[in-house]
Order: sequence, then structure tokens, then C-alpha cells
Amino acid sequence: MFGVEQFFTDPAKRERLRRSWAHQYRTHALPLIDESRFAKYFDPENGRPNKPVRLVVSVLVLKERFDLTDLEALDELEWNAAWHYALDLPPDDAHACQKTLHNFRAKLLDDDQGAGLFESTTARLIESAGLRTGRQRQDSTHILSNIKLLTRLGLFVQTVTQFLERLRNEHPRLCADVPEELRERYLDREGYFGDARASEAPRRLEQTALDVHYLVRRFRGHKTVGAMESFGLLARLYAEQCVPPKSEAPEKIELQERPSSASLQSPSDPDATYGHKGKGYEVQLTETCDEQNPFQAVTSAAVHGANESDQHQVVPALEQIDRTCGATPATMHADAGYASGDNIVAAQERGTDLAAPIGSKGPEECKATLGDFNYDAAGNVTTCPMGHAPVEHRAIRRGATRLAIFASESCKGCLLRDQCPTETRRGTRVLRYSAPEVAVARRRIEQETSQFKERHKIRSGIEATNSELKRGHGLAKLRVRRRPRVALSVRLKILALNVKRYVAHLTRAAAAAVPAPACPC
Repeated sequence: MFGVEQFFTDPAKRERLRRSWAHQYRTHALPLIDESRFAKYFDPENGRPNKPVRLVVSVLVLKERFDLTDLEALDELEWNAAWHYALDLPPDDAHACQKTLHNFRAKLLDDDQGAGLFESTTARLIESAGLRTGRQRQDSTHILSNIKLLTRLGLFVQTVTQFLERLRNEHPRLCADVPEELRERYLDREGYFGDARASEAPRRLEQTALDVHYLVRRFRGHKTVGAMESFGLLARLYAEQCVPPKSEAPEKIELQERPSSASLQSPSDPDATYGHKGKGYEVQLTETCDEQNPFQAVTSAAVHGANESDQHQVVPALEQIDRTCGATPATMHADAGYASGDNIVAAQERGTDLAAPIGSKGPEECKATLGDFNYDAAGNVTTCPMGHAPVEHRAIRRGATRLAIFASESCKGCLLRDQCPTETRRGTRVLRYSAPEVAVARRRIEQETSQFKERHKIRSGIEATNSELKRGHGLAKLRVRRRPRVALSVRLKILALNVKRYVAHLTRAAAAAVPAPACPC
């Protein structure tokens, strides 16, 4: 009687709304948002949010669902009847200010950059939809924060300009002590010095490097200026890009030939790094890939530097999946970038088969490998490729390395003697191995089978998810800077993707159950 339906008096319009995404969002998706996890941010007696938490979270989710700015999302909230219906909100109450979104995002930053909201809502969504999570796939994709891609000259110029602007605003007297010629290059004609032809760029870079050296040397011991963030970035740039000169007044500053991949890429976003895919960040994703699921959901999302290897992302992803799904998957498909003996063993310890191919063997490796030996459940060698059993087992280096000792008599005349990975020691043949090495050898054999290749084909499906996020939700180029805000924005976009898929599935199911009425026209 008092629901939002009373504001839609036209029966035809009301019926169309019930058949749209808005009805399924209101009925099924809206209750998934756990408001109780945000109670800690408000006083238990007198404090409460100025807007319902579900309303603000929904606005943030729908904003990322349609890749809108804050102002565009608030306009949709104000005037879009589908949003009113989806949020169960009377039109007169459909209003919020941008400060509300800003303040709530600040609380989400304290909530592990939105990880808690993402995991709790996704867990409820998976349970509600009855999705199978025993088979999943993992991949990474490159993204860029809201920064300009700078040349080396542009990086130097923008970092100096930013420092001088802050110095002029906060400490004008100290800024006036900087030589006028230097100030003119960066303040009076902003951007001029970095906008150079290719032929002029080397000479201007030399001058800018000298300017950086002067400013760092001039203010390094100053207590107030030394505490400024912009000066810290200038000093970081100098340390990472320049070779310290031997004299105090050098005529030229030598630059590092190859700065570290973790070096400063933009003073606007000091957290951005450089990797083989370019400047920015890498986003790690895992999603379900069970063929019986009506749709697939992303179960973990994390942001790391573009210079960081995928090798270190398997265990954190499994830990997040465990929090979201309540258990790690039985099988995790990934590409060769995630494959290593340590990762395969670490995944096995968590009950997961990391189905990722290992790179091909190098020419220096022998033809008989550790994978050709047979092992028991404890990881001890039972027989060699020719069927001979070891006479003794030993563990060294605190159990990290194992030794299987074979009698020399059993190895005499062996056809694989010259290709065997065992070594001759004191009249015996000794096989030295570790669990990761065995896992790699076994995987190299397994990945050549047709069963593994057929089973592993499903991994490529996550590329479509990456494309959907970038093209449909604006993941490729974000509107925020710095890692905490980037991580929050990424998780909201991926949560929006999960909710979109869930609502679309429910809408299709409802449409299939009830035939559409004939058009009154």
C-alpha cells in the first residue's frame, strides 16, 4: 500500500517496470547489501547515516554499472524512474549530494578499500544464485589511473612544477629565494619547458636535471619544506633517475640508463609503477567457470603494481576466494605466468589443483625428469622410471630437500643412465629433489596430454570478462588516482559486474516464465 508502486499509476508502465532489471534489482539484489558491517562507523545511540547505507551503496554500484560520473549518477537518481523503482524510493526522496558519496567512499577506504563490501555482497550473491565455485580461473589485466602518460622530460618538468607551485602557495618567501630564471621556466610559462620537439628534448632534460639537483640540494635540510609531499616526490625523482655528481656545482647531471620499474611515473600518482604492459596498475581477477552455472561471478579482485609478477598472486587470490566462497576451489585455471613449483605446492596445500602450464624444458635439461619417477602420498620416491626402488630416503635442509638413494648395482647397465637426474655418490646413485621441483616435472608431462589441453581451454573465457569490465564499466582508465582509491574503484566496478550478471539472469528467467503481453497499440 505504501510502496513505491503507488507513484506509478499507469498499469502498462508498472508492468514494464516489473519486467525490467529494476524489479529484479529491488527484489533480489538490494537485500544482498549487508548494512550491519557499516554500523561500526556510527555512534550506537545517536549516530546514523544521513542516507540509508543500501541506497548509497546502490548508487555507487549503479554508477559503476553504467560507467557514470558522480554528477551523472546523482542526476539518474533524481530523475530516472527505473532507479526510483529499483531502489524502492519515492521520487520526492530520490536525492543525494555528492558529499554523501564522497564521505561514504572514505568509509569504504577504511573497510580495506572496499574488499569487505565486495566479499560480503558477492558471497550472498553466490549463495542466492546457487553458483558452483569448485572450478575457477585467474588472470590479470592492465589498467591506468587518472594520469597523463609522461615522457622522461615531462616527468621531470611536471614534478618540478608541482613542487614550485606548492612552495609558492605555502611558503612564498622561500619560493622567492629560488633563482628567477628557474622559476620562469616552470611557473611563468607553465608546461612550456616540457613541450619540446624531439631535437630539443635532450638539451632541456639536461637543464631540468640540473634544476632538480639544485632544488633538492637547496631544501634538503629545511625542516618545513622537507616535510612537504611534493618535495618528497622531487627527492625521490632525483634519487631514482639521477647519478649523484662528485662536485657540488656540476655542469651536467648524469641520468640513470635504466631506472627501476618501481620508480616514479607521475607526481600525480606516486603509486603507479611500470611493467611490461606499460605504466599503471595490474588488476588480479578470479571468477567461477563451472559450465552448469547460469552465469559466472568474479570471486576475488585485487590491485597491485604494474611491475609486480603474477607469480606472487596465487596464494592471496586463494585466500580471498576462501573468504568469499567459504572454501578454495578444487581447480584453478591460470596461464603460464602463474605457474611455478612453489605455487602448485602451495595451492595443493589449500586443496586446489593449480591447472597452469609450465614453460617448456630448456636444452640443458635431461630427458629423464623427476616427473618420470613414482612417488607415494608422503612425497617419497617409490620407483625410478625403470622400476627400481630406492634403498633409503633422507631429508635435509629441514625437510625442504629430499634424497632418494639407489643401490649402484641396480643402476648398472641402465638404458637411462646417461640421461638420469641422479648423481653418483660413494658408490650409490642419489636423486636430490624437492616438492616444487617434482610438481614442475609432473606438470610438464601432464600438460602435453590431450585431457589437460581440453580441460584448460576454459581459462580463456576470463579474457571476455576483462574486456567487459574495460569496455562496459570503464576499468581501462579510471577517474581516480593513488592505489587505495584505485583499489576501491576497481572493486566497486567488479561488484557492479557481478550484480549486473545476476540481475540479467533473473530478468531473463522471469521473461521466459511469463510471456510478454500483447501491445495495446
